Amino acid sequence: MEPERRQTEAFAGLTESLVTDFDLAEILTRVTEYCVTLCSADGAGIVVVDADGSLRDIAYSGDAVRRLESFQTSLGEGPCVDCVRTGRAVTGVDLTTADERWPRFAPAARRAGYASARALPLRVGSTVVGALNLFDTEVGDSPEADLLRAQTLADLAVIALVQHGAGSAASRAREGVAHTLRTRSLIERAKGILAESGDLTMDQADLLLRTHARNNGDGSLSLLAEKLVGREVTAQRVLSPTDAPA
Repeated sequence: MEPERRQTEAFAGLTESLVTDFDLAEILTRVTEYCVTLCSADGAGIVVVDADGSLRDIAYSGDAVRRLESFQTSLGEGPCVDCVRTGRAVTGVDLTTADERWPRFAPAARRAGYASARALPLRVGSTVVGALNLFDTEVGDSPEADLLRAQTLADLAVIALVQHGAGSAASRAREGVAHTLRTRSLIERAKGILAESGDLTMDQADLLLRTHARNNGDGSLSLLAEKLVGREVTAQRVLSPTDAPA
């Protein structure tokens, strides 16, 4: 598919979802996946500021990014931390020469296979509520078009957060953060159940969970995760490729 058509379909799909009763965790995960397919990134993640002012990882394109984002937020060191702290984009950082800037994060990112990183702020007005992080396996300047697409995706992520709450835009975003952190915990537990039951990697379990939620009658990703954790749906049902919609 042509790049322009992929971009149009991605933005149209996200925009259409945002005017329906959408699953917030799924939308944010799709944003990170589109960063990989549209913005020349090899991995992407979203971190947000929770009610206590702490940074939390909330969505990611794969398990390697999840582990790296969790490490970054626990350290308080890395591109997303700098981005949220300053409110400015972090672009094109060469991780092979960033040990002085991020002495613990940079080596961990290289071990994960990444050579450079970018981070773009998630803003509600003048308030920074998080950051979108992009990781690359090669060092090089990011084309302006890629950064523009990434910032547009970051803005769509903010819109999704704001729509999941009441009150001011900032308070709605905080409510969206709290909601997604709760559902993210359920999703990770559900992925663990599938991974253990089916001898899968976490990335394989994630893909299977989201595919089943889209194609079967178990509702949204978050609802399916809740059913799996609560044993209303068995792991075998999700693992079976022969399921028909309920």
